[in-house]
Amino acid sequence: MVGFPENLSTKEDYEYIRKNFPKEQWRPAFQNLLDTMYAWFNVGEITGDGVTDDNHKIVVDEQNNIRYQYEYKADANCKLLRLGYTEDEVKGYVGESV
Repeated sequence: MVGFPENLSTKEDYEYIRKNFPKEQWRPAFQNLLDTMYAWFNVGEITGDGVTDDNHKIVVDEQNNIRYQYEYKADANCKLLRLGYTEDEVKGYVGESV
């Protein structure tokens, strides 16, 4: 392999760049794993008030006059987990507090 890889598909790819390139080069790739770990998920239709806070929101379908509760949580299919990393492990690499 010559130069910084264009595509990172496996944990081994991430470990390779972490061990063989300066942190300024590989940190964005690891930060992206963290940035894409959480997502908003529709947890169902609501008829009452619902919950609105940092991890919950209400989305209104104006056309059908239906309200949905959404929850912000870890995506079980995110790349970070698919690769076999933990959130704390990647946070440690990028230098965030755990």
